[in-house]
Amino acid sequence: MSTTLQTFAQQAHSLLAADPGPQGREQVRQLLETLVKDQAFIAEYLGDEQPQRRVLYEDQELGFAILGHVFKEARRTKPHDHGISWAIYGQVSGETTMDGWDEIEAAQADKPGKVKLRDSIQLTPGHARVYNEGEIHSPRREGPAKLVRIQGNPHQEQGGRAWEPV
Repeated sequence: MSTTLQTFAQQAHSLLAADPGPQGREQVRQLLETLVKDQAFIAEYLGDEQPQRRVLYEDQELGFAILGHVFKEARRTKPHDHGISWAIYGQVSGETTMDGWDEIEAAQADKPGKVKLRDSIQLTPGHARVYNEGEIHSPRREGPAKLVRIQGNPHQEQGGRAWEPV
């Protein structure tokens, strides 16, 4: 049986209401790994013709959003965090390399900071990864990919800082 968006959103809401911190997010990550394997859900919400970024659901009470991403080509993002927010990336198709970074020099409002590569993990279909507040990361894709991202405080994302690798 396929998971509906509403059912998934209600389950994520319940988990985050019970524990809005890292442990609750880890439970949502595990739930997301099931969702990104659901072929009926993927067909309905992550079609090839959808825009690159689409808000699928916003939780008004807890302030998180579920987004569908369809990348049609390779893409590399600079190291960043999400400010006071967090994100959970769930890979549907293709692969995403998630680079994790250690800060060497703090970012300023008018100038990017400096970071050193700490690790790289491959997100393959059916896997998900949590990035909590302040965790510096940068996704990169060598080709087409689809993913579902759950973003805490999605309207605060602009508060994230940027860094340059050394």
